Amino acid sequence: MDPLNDAELNRLLREWKAPDPASSLRPPRGRQSLWRWLLTGSIPVPVPLSAALALILLVLLVQALRPRSEAPPYEFQPVRDVSPRLTRSVGYEDTH
Repeated sequence: MDPLNDAELNRLLREWKAPDPASSLRPPRGRQSLWRWLLTGSIPVPVPLSAALALILLVLLVQALRPRSEAPPYEFQPVRDVSPRLTRSVGYEDTH
């Protein structure tokens, strides 16, 4: 085979046509239904974000499944004496 010069290469490049892509590479015709996308679609999520979401869901699940105590931790009672009192530091007048 003889080497081609630039003019012949240019002529061959102008004549060349790229082959059609395979049918598996072509996008589907029309829009997918929402249900089909929900069943087969995907959303790319970075690994650290998905790990953090999984950890948060795990903590929430543990909190939801943990048994609750019957009595509240503090027994609140109503205030009986509502009269105000002023208290002063003993050393306050001595320093000024």
